[in-house]
Amino acid sequence: MRRLYEEEAKDAPPSGGGEEKRLTALYPKPQEGERIPISILGAEKRRIGWSPEERKSVSIDDETDLGPLKRVREINEVQIFNWLTGREGVIELPDREMEELKTLIEAKNGEELVYSREKVKGKLKPRFDLDEEREPRRWLLSERL
Repeated sequence: MRRLYEEEAKDAPPSGGGEEKRLTALYPKPQEGERIPISILGAEKRRIGWSPEERKSVSIDDETDLGPLKRVREINEVQIFNWLTGREGVIELPDREMEELKTLIEAKNGEELVYSREKVKGKLKPRFDLDEEREPRRWLLSERL
């Protein structure tokens, strides 16, 4: 009996918890084709490096010892408002993508900004598009009931 349940679990689709987390976390990471409506709150240029001791990226200031850090680099940290969750988030962008984002924001004319990622040479790169504002679908009360 137990074996039957284990085999059913293998065939069952993965739970949606991971997908939600990927789209609604502090650092949203949509897969190719997924889109997240966002608003830009601000941007800041920072230096970060990978700390093997802490096993995460840490920000670098004037007093930080660069010896144990790896992959020291400058990034643009863009603060966003994620409309899927209603919370703030952060996207890290290299300089090239940041320039593209700035030109897109300047061309924005009433459209909403949409964040997605596309595969380029085997890596997922950030992509921003403008999406015309659409009115929400109107429903009749009888359809809802």
